Amino acid sequence: MFADKIYLLLLLLLPLLAGFLYLTFRKREFDLALLVSRVNFLSLTNVNLNAYKIKNILIFLAFFFIIIALARPQFGYKKRTIIKESSEIVISLDVSRSMLAQDLKPNRLEKAKDMVLKIVGENSGEKIGIIVFAGSAMWQCPMTYDSQALKMFLRSVETTSLPIGGTQISDAITLASKAVEKELSNGKIMVLISDGEDHDSGIKEAINKAKKAGLKIIAVGIGTPNGSPIPVKDESGIIKDYIKDRTGQIVVSKINANLLKSVASETGGKYFDASVKDISGELSRAVRDLEKNKNKISERDSKIDRFQIFLFVALLLLFIELLFPVKRLKK
Repeated sequence: MFADKIYLLLLLLLPLLAGFLYLTFRKREFDLALLVSRVNFLSLTNVNLNAYKIKNILIFLAFFFIIIALARPQFGYKKRTIIKESSEIVISLDVSRSMLAQDLKPNRLEKAKDMVLKIVGENSGEKIGIIVFAGSAMWQCPMTYDSQALKMFLRSVETTSLPIGGTQISDAITLASKAVEKELSNGKIMVLISDGEDHDSGIKEAINKAKKAGLKIIAVGIGTPNGSPIPVKDESGIIKDYIKDRTGQIVVSKINANLLKSVASETGGKYFDASVKDISGELSRAVRDLEKNKNKISERDSKIDRFQIFLFVALLLLFIELLFPVKRLKK
């Protein structure tokens, strides 16, 4: 069995090599015959024609074994264990109505989706899942290695993805913790993308669950300190009003960076501020450089390369060829 059979076509050149070596030998023999007769050949010259014959045969055989080595002959089997290095990455995306604020263009949600797309695109081969949360949390896409499925589910995310309004970050953290708590590894991470406007008091309990599960949280603050009103659009996408509170005042949604920093700090993660510059590349690198899990995928029999044997024989023949002098030693 050969791994690179295409190189066996070079064997077709061996007859040409044999013909070339034969013709050069015959020409040398003919040229000598013009100068010295056969009767006086041994007494008048020190040329060893037999050495030329042996050297040509050795060169021919060496090229034969080199071609066989190039084709990578394989025989015999050995067990090969395939190890896959990956991380468990849960992306939790805030889809509350405050994510429609336009202090980041085109709005917070679309900016967040662009960041998630880059994370997915630059971390192919990782096990990734997407959670969306507002007043509750749910899996938009379960944990998978399929980056195309992740992108497809991500594009369908809207602020209407969940029926309950508000922002319950604790629900997202709890849901992510349950998904990874059974994994006995260190490569477990949650990327929490939110404006931090949390409306519940269960955040501390959720953080404790994350720590118990070994889940580190990278928090991304999406929004600005000055904030922005939350638009209400009609069916054609035109802004017709802004969300107002009970007193009729326009609600200005501002980022709560302190909460997000606390969540990241307490779980051993990191905080990124997306309000000033595009941190997509930096965020993707942070996720990509995380500690990986080494998972044993499978064991399979693989054939053993034996080209070394044929290459050694070829080199040995070329070395032996050098040992045959073309001139006879004078007595």
